[in-house]
Amino acid sequence: MKFILLLLLLFSFQIFAFCSPSKSKIKIGQPVELGKIPDSITKAESKTDPFQSFLIQEMKDLVGHDDLIFDNISGTGYASGMDGWIWKLDFKTGKAERWFDPPLNPAGMSFLDNKKDKIIFCSSRLGGEKHPDNEKVGLYEIEITTKKFRSLVKILPKSSSRDFGKVYTAKERKPFLIKDLKPENSRPFSLCNDIAISPDADRIYITEPFERDDAAMGSGAVPEAIGLFPHGKLWLYERKNESVTLLLSGFTFIDGILLEKSANQKEESVVFTETTRFRIIRAFLEGEKSGKSEVVLDNLPGLADGMERDEQGKIWVGIIKPRSKVINFIHRNPWIKPFVLSLPQSILPVAKNTGILVLNPEAEKVLYFKMHDGSKIRDISVAVPNGKRIYFPVFDKTSRGLFSIPSENFSLIE
Repeated sequence: MKFILLLLLLFSFQIFAFCSPSKSKIKIGQPVELGKIPDSITKAESKTDPFQSFLIQEMKDLVGHDDLIFDNISGTGYASGMDGWIWKLDFKTGKAERWFDPPLNPAGMSFLDNKKDKIIFCSSRLGGEKHPDNEKVGLYEIEITTKKFRSLVKILPKSSSRDFGKVYTAKERKPFLIKDLKPENSRPFSLCNDIAISPDADRIYITEPFERDDAAMGSGAVPEAIGLFPHGKLWLYERKNESVTLLLSGFTFIDGILLEKSANQKEESVVFTETTRFRIIRAFLEGEKSGKSEVVLDNLPGLADGMERDEQGKIWVGIIKPRSKVINFIHRNPWIKPFVLSLPQSILPVAKNTGILVLNPEAEKVLYFKMHDGSKIRDISVAVPNGKRIYFPVFDKTSRGLFSIPSENFSLIE
C-alpha cells in the first residue's frame, strides 16, 4: 500500500517536476532494470538474527563512525567519527575519546603497514555540515606517536568524462607527479571515500564515488544514489615518487575496495562495491585480463558499502540500507528522477534495515547473509573482523557506542 501511495504521489506531481527548475546538478543515468536477489544470497540467509541476541555495545561515548582499525598489541583502535574527529579506543580502560581533528570529516582508514605507527585516511565533506573553506578533501597521513600530519593527495588530474566502465591497461595509464599538477591540468578531489594499501606500503588505492563540486558523504550522497550516473573513479597514489594515476573510470559509486594478489604478490586485480548499483565488481589491472572487469555479484539486497577480510581471507561486506520496490521503479524509469531530486530528503522514505554479507576469499560463493530490522543497530557501513569478534561501524549521527558480535555467533556456509 505504501508503494502504491508513493507512486500516486509521484505521478500527481509529474507536471511540477518538468516545469520546476531542479535544485541540484545531479546527472541522471540510463534506465537500469534491477533483478531479483540471487538464489546464492537467499539460500545463505540466516534464519536467526545475531544482532537481536548477541550484539555487544561498549565505549558508549563513541559517536557514529565510518571505519575502524585495530592495533591489538597496544590494545588500541581508531574510529573515523561523524563528528569530524578521529577517535582513539582504549581497550585496556574501555574508554573512547577524541584523538585528532583532521580537515573535514574522516572516512576510510588503514594503518600504513604492519608497524602500525602511521594512519592513512580519507577526509571529505559530510552532508548537512558546514566546513571551513580552507579545509580540503583528500588523502592524509598522520604519525600516531607525534601526531605529525601531512596531506598526500588533495588535487587530481583532469580526465575524460566519456569513459564509461573503463579499466585502463598499463599502457593507457598516465601517472602525474603531484608537484606537476597545476590549475590548468587538475581539479580538486571531489570525495575521498575508501582506501586499500599494497603489502609494501608504496601503493595506495583510493575510491572516488562520484565527481561533483559539492560532493559529500552521507545525506550529500543521496542525490547520487537517485541519479545513478556512472562517474565513479579509482585512483592510485604511489608514495615513492608521489604520483597519482587514474585506474578506473565511469563506474557507479565506487565505494569499498579490496586488493587481490597474483602469484608474484603484486596487485593483479581489485574487488570493489558499486554501492548504488547494487553489485560487486572485479577489475583486472595486470595479467592476461588487464583492462577488463566482471560482475562478481549482482542485484544485491541492499547498498553494499565497505569490505574487509578476516584472517582466513573471507570478505565481510556491510549492507548499509536495503533495496526497495520504490528504488527498483525509479531506476527503471529515470524520467521521474528530476522530480524525486526536487523533493526535500526529509520526506523521502528511509528504511531502518541494515545487514551484512560474507563471501569466500575468491568472492565466488556467498557464505552468509542477514538483514537486521534496525531495532538494535542502524546503518552498518562495514563489518570489521578483529580477534574473536566482528565489529560494526555505524554511519549514523545519532549512534553512540562501539558495536560487535562474537564471531562464533555467525554460522557461515562451509
